[in-house]
Amino acid sequence: MTDSISNMNTQHLVLTAIGKDKTGLVSELTGLVSECRCNILDSKMAIFGNEFTMIMLLAGDSASLSQLEMRLPPMAMQLNLLTMMKRTATHNHTEKSQFMLQLEGPDQPGTIKTLTSYLATNTVNVKSLKSATRTVEGQIWQFAEIIIDLNDATELTTFSQGFESVCGSLNMNCSFKPITIE
Repeated sequence: MTDSISNMNTQHLVLTAIGKDKTGLVSELTGLVSECRCNILDSKMAIFGNEFTMIMLLAGDSASLSQLEMRLPPMAMQLNLLTMMKRTATHNHTEKSQFMLQLEGPDQPGTIKTLTSYLATNTVNVKSLKSATRTVEGQIWQFAEIIIDLNDATELTTFSQGFESVCGSLNMNCSFKPITIE
């Protein structure tokens, strides 16, 4: 966090943007964030089809975030971006067990829904999900990485065996690895 942002007065804002991809969008958005004296705590950016997408978690004092909330809409119109902002609280980081689930197999509708339903049924929190498809030897193949938090009540062996069973029913290969948090 920048020196000008006091921890006691720090507030948080999630900003999302989507629009036709063109050079300079990241620079324009991060420039405005900087001009408003906000700090980027986390961000993700990707191109989906021809669409630019970005999400950022920002921190700043009330006046800085208010300035950003007022200045972003005109800039978004000029850049032809659809944007959304929402104030939020900082996320409480707890010492839970994190795992990386890696999956691959033939692409089929409903795979991610089935897998995330299994996680939800077992009260497992999804921290991150990345999914993509590629053509492998003429067949569309799905790849996914899911980072999860397991709570203390989750029995690891039962959970992992159940997850592997769900993956098997979808013809997906999966691996289940602990993540070491340093």
